[in-house]
Amino acid sequence: MWQGIVCSLALCLVGLAGLGIANNLAGYEGYTKYTVQHGDENAFKYMVDLQTNDAELDFWLLTRNSSVLTVSPRRKTQFEASLSSLGVSYEMQPLMELMAALQANSSFADDNYDGEYEECQQDECEQAERPRRRTRRQARGFFSHYPRYHEVLSFMSGLAARYPQFCRYESLGRSNEGRHIAALSISLNSRVRPRRVAYIQAATHGREWITTQTVLYLAYELLSNLRAFTRVLQDVEIFLVPLVNPDGYEYTHTTDRFWRKNRHRYAGHSCSGVDINRNFGNHWNYQGASQNLCSEVYSGTAPNSEPETSAVVRYLEFNRNRVKLSLDVHSFGKFIFYPYGYAKNTVPPTVGTLRSVALRAANQIGRYRGTRYTTGTSASILYEASGSLDDFAYGNLGIPLSYTLELPGDEFHVPAHDIIHVCKETFAGFIEFIRHVSLY
Repeated sequence: MWQGIVCSLALCLVGLAGLGIANNLAGYEGYTKYTVQHGDENAFKYMVDLQTNDAELDFWLLTRNSSVLTVSPRRKTQFEASLSSLGVSYEMQPLMELMAALQANSSFADDNYDGEYEECQQDECEQAERPRRRTRRQARGFFSHYPRYHEVLSFMSGLAARYPQFCRYESLGRSNEGRHIAALSISLNSRVRPRRVAYIQAATHGREWITTQTVLYLAYELLSNLRAFTRVLQDVEIFLVPLVNPDGYEYTHTTDRFWRKNRHRYAGHSCSGVDINRNFGNHWNYQGASQNLCSEVYSGTAPNSEPETSAVVRYLEFNRNRVKLSLDVHSFGKFIFYPYGYAKNTVPPTVGTLRSVALRAANQIGRYRGTRYTTGTSASILYEASGSLDDFAYGNLGIPLSYTLELPGDEFHVPAHDIIHVCKETFAGFIEFIRHVSLY
């Protein structure tokens, strides 16, 4: 169990307020984080049932052997009694204590980053080495913190302005609250549509901040080192959507750090939001999803009902003959999943290829600092869950390489000093995935 700073709840709250993150943790006073070990099948099924049907528990991670979740003070005694009756072991930690420690480890900042990634005019972008070095320092600083929605869009538009021949800044549509679902298209010639597309998205769940940074880092590194990646980009367009759920992402910065769903509001109901990762139209609401509006895995009123989901579906359907890779980046767990997730014993016909590419990507990620990923289907490693992008892209659209990537970490808030390292190791995996696109 974590042995860092020990503080009372009152001191933790004072510390968090001083560090400027109390606003998005309001309401979590007295919450406890549990790490539960459950090798027993009955205990596993019990936890799956809780995740699907108990709206008052928030599961951060659920595998066949263990769970990580947070519990309110009102449910604490009841939950611990249930664990005791199941005979499982568990560790617990006050949530505010954890967040204070994580935020204390997130104080790293790059002095060269001034809060914005500057856009430039084309003649400015072609100036000599000194301005370019300053820009690279600024960009590195960008990956030392978690940007807000407007910073993400500024960074993306800045890249497109700096590299207009190779990069286009686009919008797939608008979210429930009217925010742009922004995208970057990267290719060796932005005026020509290559025959193959590698589609990569992030932040399906608002609280998974690190996912957005890894996708932005991919764009930055590719555009900054185009000569090194000419072969990878040959006749391949890389289409990046760093914020699929911009409303949920922004809400986690302002109001609720652990918000998962989008921000769809329903008249006459206090609960809101749809889990976009249960809303895609493949075996919709079949397993691991709920029709309880208050559930963290609420699947919506119909397949592809959400503007965020339908924006992605529109793009993929329109380009279904070109898209050869679909990659949905999540956090956390160190997993690479391929179809199918909706049923444990359902095996896709090309499972050999899917497994081989996943293993190659995992190997490339591990070369940076030894991070070890587990590969397989989410149904076999975690639990059965339907309505995900990887199942939809492969099963409905025939996209041959379809994956979900769960980044490393023990919780959603990766310390700021580690952001760049997660980005760098994940970049190697991204490149390995993209390299296989040219085979189709």
